[in-house]
Amino acid sequence: MTHKLYWQDPYRTQFTARVVARVEEDHRPGVILNRTCFYPTSGGQPHDTGVLAQIPVVDVTEDPSGRIIHWLAAPLPEDLEEVHGEIDWARRFDFMQQHSGQHLLSAAFQELLYRPTIGFHLTETSLTIDLPGPPPEAEAVEQVLDWVQGVVQQALPITARLYPLEEAIRLPLRKPPRVSGPVRVVEIQGVDWSACGGTHVRQTSEIGHVVITRLERRGDQTRVHFLAGGRAARDHRQRIHVTQQLTAQLSTHLQDLPQAITRLQAQVKESHRAVRQARELLTRAEAQRLIAEAPRTGGVDVVYHLLEPDTMWSMEELMKALISFPSVVALMGAMEKGRARWMAGRSANVPMDMLENLSELKETFDVQGGGAPDLIQGVAPDFDTLEKALHLLQAFAFDLPDLV
Repeated sequence: MTHKLYWQDPYRTQFTARVVARVEEDHRPGVILNRTCFYPTSGGQPHDTGVLAQIPVVDVTEDPSGRIIHWLAAPLPEDLEEVHGEIDWARRFDFMQQHSGQHLLSAAFQELLYRPTIGFHLTETSLTIDLPGPPPEAEAVEQVLDWVQGVVQQALPITARLYPLEEAIRLPLRKPPRVSGPVRVVEIQGVDWSACGGTHVRQTSEIGHVVITRLERRGDQTRVHFLAGGRAARDHRQRIHVTQQLTAQLSTHLQDLPQAITRLQAQVKESHRAVRQARELLTRAEAQRLIAEAPRTGGVDVVYHLLEPDTMWSMEELMKALISFPSVVALMGAMEKGRARWMAGRSANVPMDMLENLSELKETFDVQGGGAPDLIQGVAPDFDTLEKALHLLQAFAFDLPDLV
């Protein structure tokens, strides 16, 4: 087994070690050392990064035998039997803050709300725990955060110790251990005992601030999104910056910001409604103009219209308006995003089966489409084919029997 220096001192950043073996997997070089400061991905905590002999360490894993494999950006020189390593301390300390904050927050939810942690996820950008049941009420969440901050301010020691299994099971662990041998227990003095192999800060004050950013309901569980330490501080600064911009733009105070946004949303909603109504009126007026200018045969107005690429009219909206009038057959085409697109529809009182016409279109021209007896649409390989297809449909409309 690789000797885990990070268990002895998680604050240690540099070390020297003897090369035990060189490995390769999927053309990726790796090295096993007799000891290491590099933490491997495990227990929900991501791996450390850094350098070995000035070669970047891009991943760290642990095999079932307890050997830690350092995956490198380039092979280690064959003549090296001893290497110097250095971890990325900023990344390590960030994970220490987040993982310690997770232990504390999980202890708070269990202590105050009887909600055990059933899932833990830590990445470079996110930190979550999963709880059973629906999201807690806002007042309960505030109580949890107050409890956590109180423990942070007490600067309680955080220690890690290996216990024989028979001793570990007598401790008030939040979860029973999953190992059959010695159990490493991380203790926040008098507050929390957890079986854990991760790296942690020395005392609760180093966790800094803990903030919950979102509660997400996931079936019968709740995912708690939160931040600790430097991440919480950066998030706090960003929120201040955003709220300052919003209060300045809306000419309001911070405490009045929610009401100002609610008023703005109501105004936007009303504006959208007015725009939608105006657009419907304009579309209907355009449909009436096209019908008035269309040739009439057998009591049917046959509208043939090609839309310009930058027209304000939506083909679907205009077609819907046209065939809402009685005794209309509407044929339209346009070039949209490099495609020749067409639509053909008829009023409810016009005895024209558009699906039958579509079958003949497909037999005659290289067009694609589908639809219903009153409305068909599709695409053509080019605009010339589109026009020919619409002219054929126009001929079918002119051949309709007179409406009674």
